[in-house]
Parts: sequence; structure tokens; C-alpha cells
Amino acid sequence: MPASAWTGYGRFCPLARALDVVGERWTLVIVQELLKRPSRYGELTHRLPGIGSTVLADRLRKLESAGVVERIPGPVGGGVLYALTDRGRGLSEALEALRRWGVAYLTDPTADGATSHEFDIHYVEGIEALEDAEYGLVLDGAPSTLRFSRGHLEHTPGSPANPAVTVHTTSDFMDQWAAGTASWEDGRASGEVRLEGPDHLWDSWLAATGDLYALR
Repeated sequence: MPASAWTGYGRFCPLARALDVVGERWTLVIVQELLKRPSRYGELTHRLPGIGSTVLADRLRKLESAGVVERIPGPVGGGVLYALTDRGRGLSEALEALRRWGVAYLTDPTADGATSHEFDIHYVEGIEALEDAEYGLVLDGAPSTLRFSRGHLEHTPGSPANPAVTVHTTSDFMDQWAAGTASWEDGRASGEVRLEGPDHLWDSWLAATGDLYALR
């Protein structure tokens, strides 16, 4: 990244330089998507519906210039994929820390105009073996759907048509779970979490929700 691109925080500081590279709106969200897998441009626009094509192109160009992203050949006849370099993958721990830190600010799911919640679960060990499925969550009596597909779990209002399992719980318990002071198993033991469906699918629920820090 050329020196002319530095924004001039007036500090010769690694944090200032890091913010020059990844501090713009959407940049870290793009990095998070690419941590899952290399992606075509069209895939990124599909998975990031709120980003405009001009902004996405600009952020990818800047990330390439900074050595965070590179273009690699896709499958035969598949065009070009955007992928993280070793330097880009080095952001994984920082993003993990930011996601955990951001839980406290997830108080109003509609504040930014979102119509659904998407939770990144690609860090869960063995997630690639989890089959696509729908799960039901009834929180304080209000039903919602958790739809797992290709490494994403999307949370939308309303009951699923054919859930693998449905879990009933309360906001109080979810606050404890998001804070890390209670586990799903703790909730079942205390009666604050109730499973509706085959008991052997409980493991699937645990796998699908293992990295959702703020589902509340």
C-alpha cells in the first residue's frame, strides 16, 4: 500500500496503519466472508446484499493493493476467485475478538434496517460436515427460524415449515449464554431450555449454534 494512501492520524503506530487498511465501512465484513472460502465477485454481492457493486469493487481493490486479498484461478471455466493472502488470514483472531466485543451492542435487531440476522459459524470445528437444515427457536414464546446453508446460519422471524428440532428458551437464558456464563446443556439441565423433536438431533443443534454469541 503506497505511503500516499495513509490517512494521516499523526501517529507512526501499527493501529493507525491497520485502520488505514481495514478501517473503512464494509472492509472487515468482506474479510470475514473471505475467511470462509475464496469467492467470486458475484458470490460476495449475493452474501452481502447491503453493499453496492461500486463499494465492493473499491474495497477489494484496496485490499489487493495492501496485500490482504489476491485473485486466484477458479475451477475450470469458473473465472477468478478472491482469496485472502497469509496476511489477510492473519486478521482471523482480530475479527474473532471484535465479534465477541460487539455482542453487547446487539440490542435492537432492526436498528440498522436489517430484515434478518446472519451469524458466521465457519469457525465451528467440523462445521463442513453439518448438513443444510432448518431449526426452530421459540424465544419468550415468539417463534423464529434458523436456516443453515453452506456455512451460514440465517435467523428470520416465524416458524420453519419442517424443522429438524425446535428449541424453546427465554431471553434471560440467552443473555447468560451470550455472556458465556451458561451453556445449552446448562439450560436443559435447569429446564430453561426445552427440546422439541428427536433427542438424537440435539448434537446437530449444538453444532449449528456453537458460534452464535448473540442470538437474542
